[in-house]
Amino acid sequence: MITIIEIGQKPVQEPGLKPEKLGQLRLPALAALLLLLAGSLYAQDSFFDEDDLFGSIDTVVETVAEADPAESVKSLLVSEAVRIGGRLSGKLEASFRYHKPWDDGLHLFDADEYGLAPSLASLLFFDARPTEASRFYGSVKAAWPFGGSQGASQPMPDIEVFELFSDFNYDDSLFFRFGKQTINWGVGYFFSPANIINLEKINVLDPEAQLEGPLALRVHYPVPGTQHNLWAYGVFDSKSMKPEDTAMAAKAEFALGSWELGAGAFYKYKDPFTLMATASGSLGKFSLFGEATAQLGSNRKWVTEISLLIPGYIKETDSADYDDDWFFKASAGFMYRNSDAKINLLGQYLYDGEGYANEDRKARVEEASEIKNLLGSNSGPVDLLLKMLVANSGQHYAALSFSRRELFLKKLDFSLFAMGNLSDLSAFVQPKLSYSFFDGLSASLGAFFAIGYDDGEYVILSDGRALGISLAFNIGSGAF
Repeated sequence: MITIIEIGQKPVQEPGLKPEKLGQLRLPALAALLLLLAGSLYAQDSFFDEDDLFGSIDTVVETVAEADPAESVKSLLVSEAVRIGGRLSGKLEASFRYHKPWDDGLHLFDADEYGLAPSLASLLFFDARPTEASRFYGSVKAAWPFGGSQGASQPMPDIEVFELFSDFNYDDSLFFRFGKQTINWGVGYFFSPANIINLEKINVLDPEAQLEGPLALRVHYPVPGTQHNLWAYGVFDSKSMKPEDTAMAAKAEFALGSWELGAGAFYKYKDPFTLMATASGSLGKFSLFGEATAQLGSNRKWVTEISLLIPGYIKETDSADYDDDWFFKASAGFMYRNSDAKINLLGQYLYDGEGYANEDRKARVEEASEIKNLLGSNSGPVDLLLKMLVANSGQHYAALSFSRRELFLKKLDFSLFAMGNLSDLSAFVQPKLSYSFFDGLSASLGAFFAIGYDDGEYVILSDGRALGISLAFNIGSGAF
């Protein structure tokens, strides 16, 4: 039996293949980044606010009676009471998966996988504003089952401090934030190469979820008389560290008409130095957004050989070999919203310069597949290797989301999501119908289709050109 070395022991690294070096990165692209960066390099949270774009469950509209404008502003900045709120999500989902229904025939009552997934999750926050110059904010997440275990007999609560920070300022001109905080640099929806600082990447199946951020000190300087902003960060990733291990980030953003432009840089000792640029604005009824990064070096290791002769042998490149190479990533997207027709349409493209070269990817998949065929029913470790190999392996991706409210019935909504690896021509598609019975209870019926060639990313990850069916009930969910 062949044992694959160190499978599952390197969760931070995604196996991939040798990329096309960014010595092929065109000088104009890099020059554009440098020009946008010139002048000053400061950083901030994303000016492409998802709350503004997609709405927020915490939005509150208040009508204020005529009063002194200064007093009205003060009443918003100062509160004797601590605001407490949050949201709760309850769900029951039954799912059925058929791995190869188009080859073996579809037998509805003989699914390859099926299950019932109950879930209960919550977020609780406090927001205190004791003075005009100070604010204290924190949020805690918890999900069922609420207890973990430490040792054999010491149950530990499964509670996560998601954010905890304070805001203060100097002379109403220089603004500070210190603590654990989300730091959104990118403007993308499904993909965000400029999301450099957060600890999490966007989940395309839940793109509006807030991402976990690090412990950081943020400094914000709004340029007087303009809508321009300068931001700087010191990022700390360990309780015990040396001063030189502090990551530094800076960004500047500029408002030009209906467009907002940003440029920044991120530096951390022994990590790739990264430049970034963002742009967002509108053209008619379309909201447009884009971002790009140029990264000197890489932390990724690429699998260059899986031996068929030496059991368990996997050859990887040394990421230090690419310390002097530039890697380019870019993304562009659009959103169209028509409230009269009750439709939303959103699409985005991603180029990933650290992804597979097609010929290399195919060679590694063939090597792993041959070992898998030789092992037959004992190929579990190779199956895992193959899925790790192809996950996020392409250089070109695209995602598209469409939704239509009140489809035929007032409480019936339809949505469609598609995600494709354009490098290997594989994709998955998820249509869904949702119906709201009343506040606190809604149901959705969805399907999942994996399409593409046998060696395509989403076909391998789905164990074939799979079909999935799901029925879910959202129970008692809401914000408070």
